[in-house]
Amino acid sequence: MDYAKMRAIAAELGAYSERLEGSWSVETGPSGPILATMCPSKRHEGTVRRICKQLDAQPPDTHPGYICANGPEIEHPAIGRMRRPNAAVIPEAVLDEEGLAVDATQVLAAVEPATLQCSRALRGRPARGSPGLSRTDRRPVPERPPGPG
Repeated sequence: MDYAKMRAIAAELGAYSERLEGSWSVETGPSGPILATMCPSKRHEGTVRRICKQLDAQPPDTHPGYICANGPEIEHPAIGRMRRPNAAVIPEAVLDEEGLAVDATQVLAAVEPATLQCSRALRGRPARGSPGLSRTDRRPVPERPPGPG
């Protein structure tokens, strides 16, 4: 399907999803025009916020002008993908440009905290055109009982 058509359908589905109970996001996928997923919990959002704060501290030294933004649409029309990662390291200036999405070639990294219900992050994210995807797991690491030595 033509990417422009997929984006038009995504816009229609986005408007429709605003009338649904709960919170939804709209994405384009590899085999169909749209993938709608329910947005995550407060705990998930707290994890994303902490990751963004940590990542915001790094780009000034390594990539001046880049920030970690929470949830902008990342778009790669050539391969027909539009995703909304939980966090993306992008040039801050792109947030002041016209349009709805950031070009995938401008994304340094995308971050998706792991959830048991959400495995989509492993599918299609690398094809989006951004060089890195990190999945983090917010669950605590079990303490090991003291061992010998």
